[in-house]
Amino acid sequence: MDSYERARALLSALIAAYSGRIGETSTRQEAQALRAERAPFLAERDSLTAGDRERVAEILREMPERLRAVREGGTDG
Repeated sequence: MDSYERARALLSALIAAYSGRIGETSTRQEAQALRAERAPFLAERDSLTAGDRERVAEILREMPERLRAVREGGTDG
């Protein structure tokens, strides 16, 4: 799998982790906050191209830790 595909897969996994957390929320406000955090990653996945080499490299460096944090219950907010 090339770097671009790995970056998209990481973004998809992050989006899925947020979606799972949204499904487990107990309040509407918490769900809205998680949706707001997830939104930029949806947009980025949709707009990312194989030519975005610098951003692909950043995603591969940064997103594994963010994914781990979201899966463990952490958020940006």
